[in-house]
Amino acid sequence: MTSEHFFDEVIELPDPDVQRQFQDLVGLDDVKELLLKEGRLLLNPALLEEWSQKQHRQRLPCIDIFLDRPPLILFSGDVGTGKTTLANSFGDAIARSERIKVTVLRLSLMTRGRGAVGEMTQLISQAFKEVESRVGRGTVGRKPGTAMILVIDEADALAESRAVEQMHHEDRAGVNALIRGIDHLTHKRLPILIVLSTNRHEAMDPAVLRRAAAHFRFARPNDAQRV
Repeated sequence: MTSEHFFDEVIELPDPDVQRQFQDLVGLDDVKELLLKEGRLLLNPALLEEWSQKQHRQRLPCIDIFLDRPPLILFSGDVGTGKTTLANSFGDAIARSERIKVTVLRLSLMTRGRGAVGEMTQLISQAFKEVESRVGRGTVGRKPGTAMILVIDEADALAESRAVEQMHHEDRAGVNALIRGIDHLTHKRLPILIVLSTNRHEAMDPAVLRRAAAHFRFARPNDAQRV
């Protein structure tokens, strides 16, 4: 599989059409505000150090705890509640506020392979390497010039719980590969965000869920949101 086949879609931001999509997501103001804060800090941890020096004139120990958080965000909830559109579009607001280029890469489910021994593990590992190669060298301690957002829709298809008895060993190996990819990016501290979107987060592997720096739950709109 060539590198372009790892992704169903590649979105370069900022983009005026994507900006409109983000703005048109009404009723999600609280989610959007917190998501942008989390996204900005995970992509550019230097912002937190700047705040610490400005407000406390020192580097607070809690910053190290924050830096150890995986760059993983989880979206869960019903179909039609805005998860996919938000995952595709929130990077535009970050690109504009931070004045950087953001690329959204939507992982193809082709990375699940066809069941051949070792294929799923290899494809997921290669996809993560491709994302890392696109962002280039790390920018730890300074503002990144470019950032990547890897969107994995229907994430339960790649990260189903390994506790399921009838789970094929290739699927278990694929979950292991996904976890290794997340842990690798956590260690490298590159300006890369991973967004997992699912309608069935209860079916996902607990080890993946534990790694989420933030979990946003999407529900059907209430009366105030509908108005």
